[in-house]
Amino acid sequence: MFCALYLDLYFSERANDGSSPTGQSPQNISNLESSLLGALKLIMLIGLVVISFGPSYSYTLLNLLYGGRYSDGEATAVLRYYCVYIICLAMNGTSEAFLHSVANENQLKQSNDMLLLFSAIYIVLNVFFIKSAGAVGLIAANSVNMLLRITYSAVFIKDYFKGSFSFRRCLPAGWGVLLISGVTTAFSERMFLNRNRFKKTLPVHMAIGVMCLVLSLTEIYRGEKQFLLSIVKSFKGNDKHA
Repeated sequence: MFCALYLDLYFSERANDGSSPTGQSPQNISNLESSLLGALKLIMLIGLVVISFGPSYSYTLLNLLYGGRYSDGEATAVLRYYCVYIICLAMNGTSEAFLHSVANENQLKQSNDMLLLFSAIYIVLNVFFIKSAGAVGLIAANSVNMLLRITYSAVFIKDYFKGSFSFRRCLPAGWGVLLISGVTTAFSERMFLNRNRFKKTLPVHMAIGVMCLVLSLTEIYRGEKQFLLSIVKSFKGNDKHA
């Protein structure tokens, strides 16, 4: 909630920075586009890391923290699906924050109407999904709701920037390596991690995960070095003004 509020204020400040009474200046539009692109790329970067390693190590985390009593139950499946849901939640928060910051009164009313429709769909999906899949169904219903809202915001963003905004540019460098790492760690959990001999087989599974993580982070740093440094400078600048 606080992140969404911060992004709302951030985009509002960008939208009003240097705008003329007759509308947004080309430079201001360009700044808004760059800000949105950076925010979405950062969200995608964090989300892809979570998706690549979270599901394959959900069982391991729960077993280490709470033992087999919880890790062998539904909790592992719920945590795995929640890792995927996180990126949907973050993408929706960022895209809706932008929409609410730059939309006019009529566009906001239309957005609220669509949110009511999506909420109605969400309630119906909740009933069916929870009955069929329990807690996992609840996460699935929330994910579908987020995807509907993201799609609506994406259409708005495309129209706002006259089609010049490309969501492909939000994919960070190294995303392919992250996906390969996700497949590798999933294979490692299935082939090497034995739940009956958890402590003996865990080191191999962890070593493969660490290796994949190091390779992924190295590739990301090579491709996104300037982007990551700009984020660090931005945080340092905010600390100085605080």
